Amino acid sequence: MSSQITALCAVTSFLWLIHSLEGHQIIEQPRLSSLLILLIAGLASYAISYFADWLPGANGRYDDELGPLKGGARANANLNLPRKPRRYFLLILVVCIVVRFEAFHRVTLDMQCSKSGVEAWLPLAILACEFLQMPRLVRDEDDPEEFQKSIFEFISDRISDSRVVLVTGTLLLSWGAYLASSQEPRSTFLCSVHDRGVFVVFVQFFGLALDAAIAIIIWRILAWARTTKSRLKTLSGILISSSFGMCILYWLSRSVWPSGPASFQFRGVGSLYFFDIVVDGLTLAVFLVSTSFLATEGTALSFVGIVTFTVGLLLGLQKAWLIGTWENTSPSATYFSLLLLCIGFSAFTYSNDLKSMVFLHRAFVVILLAVLAIAATIYIPIKASHLLDTHPLSKIVYDSRIAADRWLVHASYSDSLPVAVQEYLDRHNGRDPPANFDAWYHYAKVHNSPIIDNFAQMEKDILPFWGMPPAKIREGIRQAVAEPDMAMLKIHNGTVKHNLPPANAYRLVMEELVDLVKDFVEHLPDMELAINMDDRPRVLLPLDDVERYKAAGQRKRFSKLLPRTIQFPEDMPEPQLAPVGPDAQRNYLPVAALRELTALTCPIGTAVRSGVHWDIRDVCESCVNPQSVGQFLTNWPLSQDICHQSDLLRLHSFHITPAELRPTRELLPVFSRSKTDSYNDILLPLRRINQPSEPSTEAFDNKIKKLYWRAKVDRLWSSRELVRGGHQERLVHTVSTSVSPSEKTRILLPSRRNHDKFSYQEVSTRDLNTALQMDIGFTSYSPCRPNSGHNCDAVRHDDFGTKVEGDLLHHQYVMCMDTDHGPSRDFLSVVRSSSVPFYASVFKEWYSERLLPWIHFVPVDLRFHGLHSTLAYFTGIQKKPEFKINGREVDMKGRLDDAKWIAEQGKQWAGRALRKEDMQVYLFRLLLEWGRVIDDKRDEIGFVLSRGE
Repeated sequence: MSSQITALCAVTSFLWLIHSLEGHQIIEQPRLSSLLILLIAGLASYAISYFADWLPGANGRYDDELGPLKGGARANANLNLPRKPRRYFLLILVVCIVVRFEAFHRVTLDMQCSKSGVEAWLPLAILACEFLQMPRLVRDEDDPEEFQKSIFEFISDRISDSRVVLVTGTLLLSWGAYLASSQEPRSTFLCSVHDRGVFVVFVQFFGLALDAAIAIIIWRILAWARTTKSRLKTLSGILISSSFGMCILYWLSRSVWPSGPASFQFRGVGSLYFFDIVVDGLTLAVFLVSTSFLATEGTALSFVGIVTFTVGLLLGLQKAWLIGTWENTSPSATYFSLLLLCIGFSAFTYSNDLKSMVFLHRAFVVILLAVLAIAATIYIPIKASHLLDTHPLSKIVYDSRIAADRWLVHASYSDSLPVAVQEYLDRHNGRDPPANFDAWYHYAKVHNSPIIDNFAQMEKDILPFWGMPPAKIREGIRQAVAEPDMAMLKIHNGTVKHNLPPANAYRLVMEELVDLVKDFVEHLPDMELAINMDDRPRVLLPLDDVERYKAAGQRKRFSKLLPRTIQFPEDMPEPQLAPVGPDAQRNYLPVAALRELTALTCPIGTAVRSGVHWDIRDVCESCVNPQSVGQFLTNWPLSQDICHQSDLLRLHSFHITPAELRPTRELLPVFSRSKTDSYNDILLPLRRINQPSEPSTEAFDNKIKKLYWRAKVDRLWSSRELVRGGHQERLVHTVSTSVSPSEKTRILLPSRRNHDKFSYQEVSTRDLNTALQMDIGFTSYSPCRPNSGHNCDAVRHDDFGTKVEGDLLHHQYVMCMDTDHGPSRDFLSVVRSSSVPFYASVFKEWYSERLLPWIHFVPVDLRFHGLHSTLAYFTGIQKKPEFKINGREVDMKGRLDDAKWIAEQGKQWAGRALRKEDMQVYLFRLLLEWGRVIDDKRDEIGFVLSRGE
């Protein structure tokens, strides 16, 4: 029983380690984290050694020279004792551990080029090492009977040899685990021809050889320890020595090969980092201590085989459950993985003389595996034969239409001022509307605003400021205006003006904002607004602070003794311009620091707050599934929330580009044109300097039947990660017809067996890009601007050619996507036209809640794993001899009517809800709400209906 408990602890602790690695931030500091984890595990093992008498497991071994030691009777019965280790084995082991950690670090730097499932071959690698020490399988020349046997008798004897069964079982076990672990859908993170793809794979297999050497050496060392206490002390010495070796390597990496500061430490993350370090260190100690107890009861191969089987079986069962979905397009690989695991592990248990597996007897385990193999033979073909009767997008579009009708009723319920006031009271916990609410209501009605009651984004933006004293808010306005690229809008005595001089590049933007306000300025109280002119949002506040302000804002206050009149300074501060030009000294915020600040905006326990996503090779299925049905987005607002999508920190250029203007970590009242959910800027309608021209009036049917996108990239700063993981770069690579023939894409197509039904299939990306009609590329691409002062020699961009600029509105389908710093400049123009916008974004603007996915635009996940399936649904795939997908001609009818309907709905709705008048209605209400928030008597003032109204 004690050995079974020990094996259970070893397996569960190992599963915890591999499961938790993705959710921890320790991967951001691989060398520092490695030495700390090894040190903690070593100290914990040393402490546990003093409680050795209380622990289960063997207590010693039998040494021919020293005679029976403690537990000698049991040791004599142990036939698995390896050869005695040499003195220099300890040094070799420490070197192997240090090099193995460094090999893992090198692989993670170019994870996108690595191969999945390599670790599954570890049992075979250990077996190969053990075979080097076994006698050769040749005829014994000293045995005369050997020469009297026929070749068939000789082969029969060798087959009956347990070593043949061992090799066969181990091979099948590793093969099955490899098939189970190598079916993950690949991400679109680029593995460029300039990357070290071959080197990365070589390092992976080199690391596999190191794993085998480490397992065998540490097994030999621990198996020859005299007692449990000495075994644990030896283990502690190995771990602490390895930690010291990692310390030397870390020191060399910081001094000899400097690469910037170790980390950007700030409140909240440091403690979480060390918590993860301690937890992983203690878990590693449990794993190694448990494993050391098994050292004299088995072999390194037996334990590694059990762990490989357990992980492979769990992955195989998971893949069997996902058959028919986009995550698993190969039922045959899943079936053979389970079959090989069942057969291979059954042979493995007998050849290694494993009497039991944890609490289960070997015979019972083999019976269970036989039942599992039979069940897989029945279940998997049935599951694989189940096809989709209709395309999922048909139902998604239909359901979206129903949801849109309900949303519009909820957004425009009020048909009179009394109803509007009551709706306001109901939606704001009994708080009265702001003063002059009646003027706003009549203004909205006169201008035919379709939105009267629903301003959720506005209320969310302003809510934290209800928890801040009005006087402090007014002080914060002047503090915010003092920042670079900020302007001030001042409303006083029924007039409005700004502070930008004629030569300022943003003056026209502020002039148009003033024009928007002039129509209703007489109804507004005096106020000052800090307007952010930069594309990037500016207020990045930790979630704890935001929640504290929100909680305080929801508590009603009484301030009758405070003065009523608000006094603003007469003068307007001079605007501060951000430095420009190659010689400008900019206060950049490094990418690592930006990510950590973003993490603090998420709740504790979410993916982003827990750690940095490092597995960029595979699609993060746990990130995708909450907002999707298959490959298709269904919850657009959730898809823009980064907190559960840690992979987007490495898949969107906004999070990979240093912030030229450091965001503030104070709650300052900054009004911006756009922001992500992580920021606390207040959204308002604000045009851009280079506003796109008016949309084309060309009919949808007359436009070019292609998906079109163009962009110009001209950055001051770049990195290999940005060029490989930036969303614009990934899009161009994903739809290129010159991608590697080995690259695959998963797409929903008509089934091979029944063309009226659909199934997910993995096809050649090159063939698919040739069959689908797409015109996507850069007009120019310069990842690092010349004379910028940044060293971009390591950034290669030969993968991206350039295309001629065209008129995007002459195409039926237009891809609208964020820039490095903000949302697409073309999105509204495309919505107002009769083209279908394909929209991929993490940004929100004042109108975002008014535009509904699958009604006014087609939402696209920024991972682009569903882009081909989405486009094929609308355009179809025409059957042509020259267009073959996986060697067959595909004939898929497109849903052109749905595409045309979305284009017309977007155009009509933009003409109703995205006009200049709608901007004014939104801005009018925003300024009324803001004027009350900054008033010292904000809890008492408000609009109350008189009896006559």
